Amino acid sequence: MNTSDRGTRALVAAAVLAVVTVTAAVLVITGRGPSGVKRITGTDGATPGLAWTLDAAKYLGRPFGQFSDPRGGASYRSGEPGLLLARNTLITIAATPTKEFELDDAVMLGIDPETGVVRWKSPARDLEQCSDTPIAGRLYCLASNDNGPRAIVTYDIKSGATARKPVKEFVFGIATSADTLYTVEGSPEENDVRVHSGTFDNVSANWTRGFDIGGGWEDVFTEDLLTVTDGVGLISIGGQVAEFDARSGAQRWLSNDFCSSSARLETGGVVVHSDNQCGSSETITGQSLRDRGGHVLMTTKSTIRQVGGVDNRTGADDPLIIGDAAFDRRTGTRLWTSRDLVSEEQDSQGTLTAVVGDIGYLRDGNLNQTGIDLRNGKRLWRNPTVEYFTPRAAADGVVAGDDGTDLIAFDVRDGHRVWTAPFTAIDPNPETFSKGGAMKRYGDGWIYSSDRRMIGLAPL
Repeated sequence: MNTSDRGTRALVAAAVLAVVTVTAAVLVITGRGPSGVKRITGTDGATPGLAWTLDAAKYLGRPFGQFSDPRGGASYRSGEPGLLLARNTLITIAATPTKEFELDDAVMLGIDPETGVVRWKSPARDLEQCSDTPIAGRLYCLASNDNGPRAIVTYDIKSGATARKPVKEFVFGIATSADTLYTVEGSPEENDVRVHSGTFDNVSANWTRGFDIGGGWEDVFTEDLLTVTDGVGLISIGGQVAEFDARSGAQRWLSNDFCSSSARLETGGVVVHSDNQCGSSETITGQSLRDRGGHVLMTTKSTIRQVGGVDNRTGADDPLIIGDAAFDRRTGTRLWTSRDLVSEEQDSQGTLTAVVGDIGYLRDGNLNQTGIDLRNGKRLWRNPTVEYFTPRAAADGVVAGDDGTDLIAFDVRDGHRVWTAPFTAIDPNPETFSKGGAMKRYGDGWIYSSDRRMIGLAPL
């Protein structure tokens, strides 16, 4: 979509009367789930059994059906499997991929996580993104609506009933807290960006604030465009960043000189910010930690980028890993440093891959695995065995994921493998679990999804 198209749509949208449409096209499905958990062939008693399966193609009745993360909508950001778990309902999108990197005839599914039974399905064809924090039992999404103004769309988590509210602004991002909807719109190419705080009925009910940041249109369609955590908001567009008070909209800190490599909100409303060479390179030149008011707590010249991943912290005051060190997130005090946080093969790449309670699970460029106590930096164990593994979820001292061949779970306290479940023992077709991967802990079991198949695992 070019800029003129966007401008035309914005004018059309402004002339359209905003009305709410409650969609009746919700199919509620009832039925019984599997009555028992089946042992996966070749596994021992420690490995969870197969409780249920859901095949995207079979469910949709289409040969190329697939699951997709609701946070990416059904547009160009879609395609990777993903799961949202809210109010005892598992939510995902099912559709058919197209050559235009969009999903055809997409539907939102509400699934019973215990049985795999689809409770409801609702249309999701024109969704661009969904927020992962529900408000009052409803999932909030942004729809492109090619034939009219953009719209906020909600899904009742229990029933799947939808409501649609057109918005006159050209909204290109949304975020939610437990009780507030945030939208961002404007003309980023002219550094004219506005954030609104409000409700489904009135997106500007609380406040509207403008921010002197921007970038190209290609920069606004990213996962971390607008985030809100613990009363603090953050906008990040093309190397420009603005932090604001989520309650009032007041600007706390802004960087619009293209010197920002990345910025992310952490628990407690603190911001970890990385600088680059001011538009000339993506190379990190330093990093800083800012408090919820935008004030700098600490700076470091470390160029080590910690990408992170699975986060299953147990305390809001747990240390933050920045570069090769741990810092107190309230004061910015350096607590300890460790060479284990730096990849042996890639000096600029961090190794922190998952956080499980107060233990960090590390993987370096040589695929070595290490467990480290995040309270003091002490190495707990090290496993030099070279094996691929992508963590997908963590809970109760265990990190679970896959290596492309098996589902695997490690105990992060001592590094031993807890269980292994070969994909081909679940389905002999090697393509079934070959693409993508998303995982959630549910009760005492796990839920895993590739793009084609979703499964529920439970203790035998």
